[in-house]
Amino acid sequence: MSQSPVSPSADRRARFLFCVLLVASTFAVYWQAVGFSFINIDDPTYASQNPQVQAGLTLAGLRWSLAVHDCNWIPLTWLSLMLDSTLFGIGPAGYHATNVVLHAANALILFLALASATGYTARGAFVAALFALHPLHVESVAWVAERKDVLSIFFGLLSLWTYVRYTRVGMARWFLGSLLLFLCSLLSKPTLVTLPFVFLLLDYWPLRRLGPKSGEPTTAKTRAPDRKRRSRGSQETPREAPPQGFSRATFFRRLVEKIPFLAAAAAFSSIAFFAQSTGGAIATYPFSVRCQNAVCVYLSYLEKAAYPVDLAVYYPHPGFDIPWASLAIAVLFLTAVTAATLAFIRRYPFLFVGWLWYLGTLVPMIGLVQIGGQQMADRYTYFPLIGVCLAVVWLGAEAAPAGFVLQRALPLAGLAWLGLLASLTFAQASYWHDSVTLMRHAQACTADNSAIRVYLGTALLDENSPEEAVSEFQAAIRVGAPDASAHSDLAYAYEVLGRKEGAFAEYGIAASLDPQLVEAQNGIARILSDRGEYSEARRHFERAQQLDADNPLAYLRLAALCVKTGDFAQGLAYAEHGLELDPRLYACDLAAAQALRGLGRYDDAIRRLETLSKIAPDDAGVQQELAQTLAQRRASSGK
Repeated sequence: MSQSPVSPSADRRARFLFCVLLVASTFAVYWQAVGFSFINIDDPTYASQNPQVQAGLTLAGLRWSLAVHDCNWIPLTWLSLMLDSTLFGIGPAGYHATNVVLHAANALILFLALASATGYTARGAFVAALFALHPLHVESVAWVAERKDVLSIFFGLLSLWTYVRYTRVGMARWFLGSLLLFLCSLLSKPTLVTLPFVFLLLDYWPLRRLGPKSGEPTTAKTRAPDRKRRSRGSQETPREAPPQGFSRATFFRRLVEKIPFLAAAAAFSSIAFFAQSTGGAIATYPFSVRCQNAVCVYLSYLEKAAYPVDLAVYYPHPGFDIPWASLAIAVLFLTAVTAATLAFIRRYPFLFVGWLWYLGTLVPMIGLVQIGGQQMADRYTYFPLIGVCLAVVWLGAEAAPAGFVLQRALPLAGLAWLGLLASLTFAQASYWHDSVTLMRHAQACTADNSAIRVYLGTALLDENSPEEAVSEFQAAIRVGAPDASAHSDLAYAYEVLGRKEGAFAEYGIAASLDPQLVEAQNGIARILSDRGEYSEARRHFERAQQLDADNPLAYLRLAALCVKTGDFAQGLAYAEHGLELDPRLYACDLAAAQALRGLGRYDDAIRRLETLSKIAPDDAGVQQELAQTLAQRRASSGK
């Protein structure tokens, strides 16, 4: 963490070495993720069951990415996932590898930006190493669906580094480059709408652009700490010089400078709120409850940063049961730290900057607008925790006694700390190997977590353990609030076990709790179809298709039912629509061929079936349909 005055060439060599070490350590901890499976939370939506993503980069995929999906408008994230499919195929390895590479790149960019802005190479490297190796960041890296996190921060950190470059040389192209990269960050995920305020913090420290004589771009000479030795041969690290005053006029000039960034942030914030609200993702807790929870969560994240154990993929929201003692402790702590950073702002400006970085960049994710049912999420600390790391590292280097403590003891303690974090991160990452392992770990970390029980039950179903899944679903229903999804999942487990009556009852409960739950409508329709009640089954399938109009499987189900009931024309229309949504869904082609045969269009049906037989030569069903259609055509010709 300490740094001695060095020549420019030595500093370049040090930066190169730190870059190599950052990449090597990040890969050593995270490369195991390349062998991990998809997770049953969100990964099906983002990759494993998303036909648009699995089709790779196409013009149709580009058009699709420009719409709102999964309550988010994140076109660059969708395109990056499509690029992975094109380059690496649709298995999980390629998506995981890209996440790891992006995380390593983020650590590198953070290091280079901090070293450039402050002039302290070793300190910047240590902050970047904490970012790269902290267990709280495992969720963002090891989860394919969180590509939006690592990609958004990748562009955001590039924007930050480019902004630092602009402040040094004052060229408009660097300012425009920073703005363009900021827009790319927001197009990946609107997490960093607070980045313009981070730029203002950096203007105060370390860039020192808010003083009365700060009209010119900062340079390496004016920005970097004083590197003169006290005596020849001295190895003592120079101390941080305080910012040179504050000018209100200069501050307003800097604020006006950020107007394009602020306008973009405001626009994307509006888009994000609209996308979340139209998708029903915003929870309806009173504002007072959301504020209380936000205060407690600010402290909880700091506790987990300092003691990163028992990290879970889902922390249930306490609702109205927030203990007053916890709230009081959080208020006192946050107030005391804020007061301390203000009291020492001249001597230790980095404390003020790091603390406000943490508080401010968490605002979009702190729960003032409650998204989903979770209280907090480790992934939300991916960028905000940088501020805390920066403040801690700089305070340690500035407050440590000169000599042995600063030059030897502190760096050794820092390396030991990084080693411990790396081991914890490696272990935490291993829990993401598959859904069952991840959910069992989350279950051990949280008490009576009904959501995790549901996810675990779903994972057990995927692992062909329906009896265990039933137990988890039943437990989730007992300990949790009424939940349509839990009843629907229990119904499906019953269905797998052949307990159709129990399944029908549970699907009915799920539909009554949430009439818009697609899985419940499909489940009811399947059982009704098995009973021969085709008109009622079709009504429920049609309801499911209306609720999930972009899902090709919805049209496949309707096509199959129409063929079964002799409505061949409508069955053909449904099958063709399903193929428009996913041309690779050859079950729709099969249903279309059956409908064409029913309409007497044997040649068209045969052409489709012959194409399918080439695509799936081992599919006995296709061969049987082809033989039957050929026989019917011969019989028809004979007549």
